[in-house]
Amino acid sequence: MILSLALGVAGGYGAFRFTQADISVDASGAAQTDELEAKIARQAAELDAMAQNLAAVSDKAEMTATTISTAENLTRERDALVAENETLKQNVAALKAGIDAITQDANVAEARVADELARLQNEVVPDLTTERDQLKRKTLMMLADQENLKARAKAAADSQAADAKRIAELESRVANTEGELAASQEVLNRLSLERRSSEAPQIVAEDVEVDAAKLQDPLENSALDARDPDAVAAALRTAPGLETLSDTDRQKLTDTLVAGECVTTALKSVFDRVPILTLRNLIRDLNSDC
Repeated sequence: MILSLALGVAGGYGAFRFTQADISVDASGAAQTDELEAKIARQAAELDAMAQNLAAVSDKAEMTATTISTAENLTRERDALVAENETLKQNVAALKAGIDAITQDANVAEARVADELARLQNEVVPDLTTERDQLKRKTLMMLADQENLKARAKAAADSQAADAKRIAELESRVANTEGELAASQEVLNRLSLERRSSEAPQIVAEDVEVDAAKLQDPLENSALDARDPDAVAAALRTAPGLETLSDTDRQKLTDTLVAGECVTTALKSVFDRVPILTLRNLIRDLNSDC
């Protein structure tokens, strides 16, 4: 458009010059001259106006070119923004999809946690409460049993102490009795020897047959008071400390007691050390003095 305008201005100026040459050559009359001058002035004014318009159009063209360049830049920026906006939209869509997936997973996890919590409240907690109550009751019972055991242990200790004291007393009595028995036997032996010596006839030593065993233990041939076999059997059944005896020793003890032997002597025949409780029970049950 600007190029066409410039060509038009150039053509008008050339026509003006050509017309001015023709006018200067052909000066036939003054009127035509004035008219031509006026026309020239008008055309000059039009040319000036056209020149001004051309300058204005040129400025506007430059402004338009600048505007077009700016518009192109803006268009490129717009396209870049549009592309970035599309990218952002895609990112937002991806983020939304991720948020939806996370929300769905969270809902599933929440439902699972709610189910587990319900199971714990409905099943595990009641079971644990029941087990706790059972353990409490068991603990209380064990504490009560412990107190009972303590009481029984104390009673057993007291009873053991009493039994030990009684046993010590019985052992002391048995020792005293054995000592008295030994002393009595010595006295009896001496008296028996003295009695036999005083009653025996004076004979020659080689004509007398002496029984050495009778002289050593004169009580062995003295008369004994026999006991009831049933009473002896009953006493032996209830007497403690006879579980370790063999059948032979038990029969020997039975026979000795039935024959009327002293309980202490009978027990010494089958025991290395006479059991105190056995001695006590047999003396009591058989009404024995020794």
